[in-house]
Amino acid sequence: MYLLLQRLCRHRPIHTYSLSFYTKLIDQCLRWKRPNFAKFIHAQLIKLGFNGTFLGNRCVDMYSKAGLFSYALKVFDDIAYRNVYSWNICLKAYVQHGDFEKARLIFDKMPERDVVSWNSMISGYVSCGFSEQALELFLDMQKNGVRPSGFTFSILISSVECVFVGKQIHCSMLRNGVDFSNVVVGNSLIDMYGKVGVVEYALSVFWSMKEVDVMSWNSLISACCKSGYEELAIDVFCWMRYQGYASDEFTVSRVISACSGSRNLEKEWRTRCIYLKNLVFGIQLFAIP
Repeated sequence: MYLLLQRLCRHRPIHTYSLSFYTKLIDQCLRWKRPNFAKFIHAQLIKLGFNGTFLGNRCVDMYSKAGLFSYALKVFDDIAYRNVYSWNICLKAYVQHGDFEKARLIFDKMPERDVVSWNSMISGYVSCGFSEQALELFLDMQKNGVRPSGFTFSILISSVECVFVGKQIHCSMLRNGVDFSNVVVGNSLIDMYGKVGVVEYALSVFWSMKEVDVMSWNSLISACCKSGYEELAIDVFCWMRYQGYASDEFTVSRVISACSGSRNLEKEWRTRCIYLKNLVFGIQLFAIP
């Protein structure tokens, strides 16, 4: 594709290609993430004099995703009129590059911040294990009048290490009107409560969900196992099969783990038999009698 484009530009004046043509090329480059292709497209845009904010933003994003961080920063510096999207792309590039000190400098310099700006910085802190800084930034976000999104909470939930913080985040989600019918949000909460060992809250979230998937069941089974409720984990598995949900490899590993810790030998034996039949014969079984 890259060589074909070079030939096209040799045999046809570059100004005859429309702006939409180059926009599509940038989209293609974002999918391929090829450095030479990114440089070629940018060179053509410079020749054409396309140096507006929109294309500048696209080029920063293109270079960043192609792994050419220094080129991305150079294009950002050359954008005459930067909007919040320009700053967000640059901030995200620093975060992905692992330079959180400069990312924070960019964040603090931003003339305007939207929810994406805050999410990028919070996500960066969480990915490096700086949970306290992430929570502090979350509080600052609300003080600045920016309403957290579902993604904000999903980032924070993954960093929770104690029950108190988990409950506070859950309450904040309720205050901000987060849609708990969203399967991803519900699953994240079940995982969080399972991680901190509060299985009753995990169960409460699960039963309040309007729609669940296999991951929801797996999260609940895992929460029961982590909290020491092995027999409850087996019961949840039975109910999962009764409802017609097919188990996956994760379900298998968690239920076998629950069987190992269960004191009910009869239930353990029956559960293991179901798995042997299911694995060997591929029988769709729904419940343990």
